[in-house]
Amino acid sequence: MAETTSFDLHATVEVAATAEAVYRVASDITRMGEWSPECVGGEWTSGEPGAVGARFEGHNRFRDQTWTTECEVVAAEPGRRFAWAVLSYSPTSDNSVWSFEIEPTSGGCALTQRYRMKSPPTRLLAIRDSLPPEKAATFIEFRRGRLQEAMQQTVERIKAAAER
Repeated sequence: MAETTSFDLHATVEVAATAEAVYRVASDITRMGEWSPECVGGEWTSGEPGAVGARFEGHNRFRDQTWTTECEVVAAEPGRRFAWAVLSYSPTSDNSVWSFEIEPTSGGCALTQRYRMKSPPTRLLAIRDSLPPEKAATFIEFRRGRLQEAMQQTVERIKAAAER
């Protein structure tokens, strides 16, 4: 059976805060290290911070691996959606897109973090290809599961910050 290498992951949590308040927290990439177990921080590098077209670097860590990605904001709809495309290691600018989507509810809003990847970035393939065959065979599925867990932790931490 062929390995499925695309991702369409999401994690959702109910937040007792307004959609606007949640958006302010979720879209602040300079604080991402507070929310994410993998992203340790970010900084704006060009454009108006938080606006479509603005670019930032995201600094990441998993176990003993560290890496930095260049990203570009592709959606900035206060109270609704904040999304960015990962430009580093990707064959196209829409290959790897992260987003926070916010929907009003009777008790506040629902916050969803989503990650869509059409094909593995070169960095991920290089890691897989460096592994012994028995680990390489399950690496993409391991990565998918790890991202799913990390996304759930991220939305739960954003929830806690927004509800303060």
